Amino acid sequence: MIAYRRRHDNLVRMRTEETITSEFGGEWRLRIYADETQGAEHIVLVKGDISGDDPVLVRMHALDPMLDIVGAGGPGRRNEFGDAMEAIAAEGRGVLVLLRDLHMTLHPEGGASPQTLRQYGLGAQILSSLGLHDIVLLTNSPRPKVVGLEAYGLSIVGTRPIGGGR
Repeated sequence: MIAYRRRHDNLVRMRTEETITSEFGGEWRLRIYADETQGAEHIVLVKGDISGDDPVLVRMHALDPMLDIVGAGGPGRRNEFGDAMEAIAAEGRGVLVLLRDLHMTLHPEGGASPQTLRQYGLGAQILSSLGLHDIVLLTNSPRPKVVGLEAYGLSIVGTRPIGGGR
């Protein structure tokens, strides 16, 4: 069913693209993708040439202001986004996807909600639209078991930890 929906139901559309310069790795292509069903805009940062058959370094990051900005919930998360950008810049190529959830609460119940699983699908559509196939995930979590990626033409071929250099 996912393969059918991949071919026929595209839930995200790229709205804009521009070049930006960041303190985390210099020049990036910034793309804004809109979720056609809920209206959320997701930010995609692309570094270098991501075409070709070699695996691409990817960070999928679900925005959580309490963890990412305030630093609540334990050490390490507050700097992950910038650290991931620097790791991709050091590699010379890669993609960072910042998924935004319009329905997020400040006190989540925990666990993988249907909304979290839906975001994985949106992220997979975004990566597929970029022409990616084999990816190496930047993550400090154990190797993820994300089902259905094959239907989007994606395969996780490895993981790499995000440095904690700050």
